[in-house]
Formats: sequence, structure tokens, C-alpha cells
Amino acid sequence: MSVESAKAYINRMRSDEAFKNLVNEGAEDEQASWALLKEHGFAFSMNEFRQAQDEIYAEHGINPL
Repeated sequence: MSVESAKAYINRMRSDEAFKNLVNEGAEDEQASWALLKEHGFAFSMNEFRQAQDEIYAEHGINPL
């Protein structure tokens, strides 16, 4: 698992509308969502996801509420 994988996931969600729709509509529950992400090569924990968000926010000068 890695922060880099989480950042790649976030960036793909922002740039690939078909992938975003697949993720948002394709999983019935949380476990299925994680399995779907793993199928697409992403492996990260929620803590790594939050760290990736923080890094992306800092890169773009975004101050989350």
C-alpha cells in the first residue's frame, strides 16, 4: 500500500470520467469498492488516502474546510 497509489487514484478520478463512474456506480458496498480499486492496480489504506489528499491540496494551494 502506498501514498503514491492513493495519489494516482485521486488523479485518475479527476481525469477519467468513465473510471469515476465505474467506481461511483460499480460497487455495492465498501468491501466491493476496495476490491474494484485493487483490480485496477490501486492499493492504499484510508490513512494513506488522507495523506495523499493533504499532499495534493498542498501542491495546488487548496485549504480544505
